[in-house]
Amino acid sequence: MALDYYLIIQNTNNEIEPIQVMESLCQAFSLQKNQLSGFLIGVGMTVNVFKEDEEDDSLFEGSSYPDICVSFRIDKFEHSETGMNTMLKMVIWFMSYLKENIIFLLEEQPIFKRLSSQLSLNNETDFWNPSILAVPNQQAARMAT
Repeated sequence: MALDYYLIIQNTNNEIEPIQVMESLCQAFSLQKNQLSGFLIGVGMTVNVFKEDEEDDSLFEGSSYPDICVSFRIDKFEHSETGMNTMLKMVIWFMSYLKENIIFLLEEQPIFKRLSSQLSLNNETDFWNPSILAVPNQQAARMAT
């Protein structure tokens, strides 16, 4: 069974479109687009980007537009470490280029939230163990700044 992670981006003024996000990810991370599903394929992972169905279900207070969801499916067996590292690089990339509020989830369990430029971590999750976060030092340093 694969692991599903979700990066929810607040789309405050409805300025972010899923197709733009997908094109940017393809260029920045050399992903291939599956012609049948439209999903992005990388080593050890599959990525999809879509607008949330209901703005009423928003994880962000006062959101008047559907949020953008970037879903990551990490292969459980084959190349899972590569998929996890690429996903973390993508999350760091999103945090660097977007100023919007962001929530990162494993299934439905929050891993972290960045709200009003304040980052808060969920220390109760197993996500933060060193084996999962074996990210190259350069990437970890970018996330810390």
